[in-house]
Amino acid sequence: MARFNTLQYMILGLLSRKPMTGYDIKQTFDQEKAEFWTAPFSQIYPELNRLLKAELIALIMPKEASRKKTYQLTADGHTLFKEWLLAPLNQGNTQLDNDNFILRLHFLGSTDEKVLKHLLNLRCQTLRIEVAQLELELNEVVNYPEQLGRQLIIEKELTNKKAELILWQKQFQDN
Repeated sequence: MARFNTLQYMILGLLSRKPMTGYDIKQTFDQEKAEFWTAPFSQIYPELNRLLKAELIALIMPKEASRKKTYQLTADGHTLFKEWLLAPLNQGNTQLDNDNFILRLHFLGSTDEKVLKHLLNLRCQTLRIEVAQLELELNEVVNYPEQLGRQLIIEKELTNKKAELILWQKQFQDN
């Protein structure tokens, strides 16, 4: 199985909205995505070049003597992005990593309700597993004062995972 390339799908998703320069893409990361993911120019430009070579994006030729390179999605890029976004997740998969979940959630529209429900359900399953693992880990350290720092970190993460689970369960029930 090919390695999941978060940056590839993030760039394709952004370009599915409108043509952008590398600088525009970086600004969008900083403004819209910084709460869950960042990408420096040193990652964005090599990925843009890779997407160009794969003919998933194309350059829009500037009308003036501008040095700005504006990228747009090709038909193949649009198809790949939509197929990835709307593809049913593997039935044998019982967990959904946070990057894959957040990225799909970010670009899914309200018209993709079936995909959204499946995505939320799978994320809830993942969170239940993570909560159970954290509770086991907490039980191992709670009686050891020398591991107080680790205990506090586990408790924080457990609180975050439980809150996220409640949020997605509510969304799942509302949809």
